Amino acid sequence: MNKFGSVVVTAITAIGISLTSAPPASAGCQGLWTPWGGGQRCDGPIDSNGFFQRCETGGAFGFNTPQQCYQVDANNLGDSQPWIAP
Repeated sequence: MNKFGSVVVTAITAIGISLTSAPPASAGCQGLWTPWGGGQRCDGPIDSNGFFQRCETGGAFGFNTPQQCYQVDANNLGDSQPWIAP
């Protein structure tokens, strides 16, 4: 049974790694991944109006959540985390 459990954990880890997509080359990203969960936050470049696009992903046990992207005002972050430079 112990050997079977190791095979299952290895398979779940491999699936999770293969499902993780690469961020755009111009994005600054921060993230953490473990077999039990993790996520990634990527920020695009700041445009001339002071806005940038932030995309976040997450997951647990090899299953990823859909990517969520939204616009952030770099001049008024409020409760948002600071911009992640590429």
